[in-house]
Amino acid sequence: MRRGTLLLPALFLGGVFLCPDQGQAFSEWRSEDTSVSLRGFTGLDGAYSRTPEKTALYDSREDLFWNLDQRFLVTANHRESARFDLNVLQNIRTTPNPGFGIRQAGAERSGLLSWQQHTSNNSEANLSVDTAAFHYTQENIEWSIGRQPVNLATTMYFSPNDFFAPFGAQTFFRTYKPGVDSGRVEVRLGNLAQLSLVGVLGYSPESSGDADWRNRPDWSRNSLLAKFAVNRNDWEWGLLGGTVREHRITGGSLQGELFDWLGVRAEGHYASAEQDGLASGTEVSVGIEHRFENSLDLHLEQFYHGQGYGSSEALNQALVAGSLGEGYTGREYTALGVSYEFSPLLTGQALLIANWSDHSQLLSLNGVYSLSDEAEVSVTLSLPRGDAGEGNTFGSEFGLAPKSLACALRLYY
Repeated sequence: MRRGTLLLPALFLGGVFLCPDQGQAFSEWRSEDTSVSLRGFTGLDGAYSRTPEKTALYDSREDLFWNLDQRFLVTANHRESARFDLNVLQNIRTTPNPGFGIRQAGAERSGLLSWQQHTSNNSEANLSVDTAAFHYTQENIEWSIGRQPVNLATTMYFSPNDFFAPFGAQTFFRTYKPGVDSGRVEVRLGNLAQLSLVGVLGYSPESSGDADWRNRPDWSRNSLLAKFAVNRNDWEWGLLGGTVREHRITGGSLQGELFDWLGVRAEGHYASAEQDGLASGTEVSVGIEHRFENSLDLHLEQFYHGQGYGSSEALNQALVAGSLGEGYTGREYTALGVSYEFSPLLTGQALLIANWSDHSQLLSLNGVYSLSDEAEVSVTLSLPRGDAGEGNTFGSEFGLAPKSLACALRLYY
């Protein structure tokens, strides 16, 4: 590792423990028209995983992982019209297990703002700009350009309309969504309607199976979307259309409440392939939810994944052909989520996902304990169930996933 690779995390860790009571911003400057806020985040994770016994698609049966995320965040405001956001991420971690060959690429964005500082068989260190975006508001229009999170989701878990660096359904920690290279225009059409125009640059991977992206845009993978949302009788209706990479998208969303008791969310689209050899399909997610007065929160969501595989046999054919990509592999899913506040300091969550195409399930349990206003500890247990297959055969999506136990310490300052 080059000298200085650990300097940034060391400085931030030192600042946390020397100045723990500085609140949300460890430095802030204000004038009559301008304000600048500096904040930090440290996340230290450790995990143990154990893979299924009969499969040969993993390099090892047991693994220990650790991961350090160190973020430096800047927010600069000029009057009420202009804002600049910066999020620089220093990551140091163990080299991930390659698993069964699905390329787990990060957010699709230029490699120009990412620097690999160290790599070996055991660990790697990377510095990247996760967000660097300028926002300008003029009357009823807001303009945004740069590297920024783009979120078009309405549903909680599967969110098929969240095309750019979406969270997995079993991801409990969602504070920082990766940014993509994009421009966005939000136009408020009165108090109850809004038009959003989003353009996102696309990039090709450095090589097959590589998790890094090239520096220059691949114009065939660019995305351009328009979303119109209107609120009528306390229900929000949305229409979505445009192009996402090599697919033409037509879809929509809705959210509201029935009987002042039951929350309803839905989103989906039809993706029509614009190139030969690519699949078209319908993606729809529908969910209901309710939060009780005792803090018990229930979510039930059904997902139809039209571009998924209807059986394990079709999945194995794609694996052999090398056409198996990222994301969910099945065609129909159900997710049941539960959240409960055991005390003001302790919150528990549970999520059960069922893949009806291969009859596998994933149970994830998560507990978060607040140490202070700026610190928390999280423990997550992941218990998959299903046919793991034998040798190089893919039995089921979750049956092949490892059992894991993870613990995380998160500090905000």
